Amino acid sequence: MDKTEPRIITNELYFEEVQRLLHEGKEVCIRIKGNSMLPFIKNGDRVLLEAYHGTPLPSGANILAKHEGKFVFHRYVGKKNGNIVLAGDGNIALHEYVTSSDIIAIATKHYSQDSDLAKDINSTWPRFRGMSWYRLRIVRRVISALKRRYLT
Repeated sequence: MDKTEPRIITNELYFEEVQRLLHEGKEVCIRIKGNSMLPFIKNGDRVLLEAYHGTPLPSGANILAKHEGKFVFHRYVGKKNGNIVLAGDGNIALHEYVTSSDIIAIATKHYSQDSDLAKDINSTWPRFRGMSWYRLRIVRRVISALKRRYLT
């Protein structure tokens, strides 16, 4: 096999290695797959992760967690009944409910596909912007319904 040829591994094996590196105190850069974090993070973008150590989560933080046996990268949007509530920026209805022990890492930097410049995504402004987008979900849902009804 050529060294530049990509190898395919399971998500479980991939994230085992990510967790091992995080537990060693290393930062880990992963590529995002899917569109659930649009419009801020696109399919193929990369994020830099730091291990989560149980500290209080800042509102709007982007986190990697395990939910019902699968790994999700979504935004922390609040707490409900003792659970941590996550939501993808591109989702207008879905939430995931996890515990602090399900949280693996917090994203600190974002690298879009078209640039190697790192954007800080764990400071106040990006988190505020993400939470503002989240709070507009009802408006986004109405617009989406109107588009489906009148434009299709």
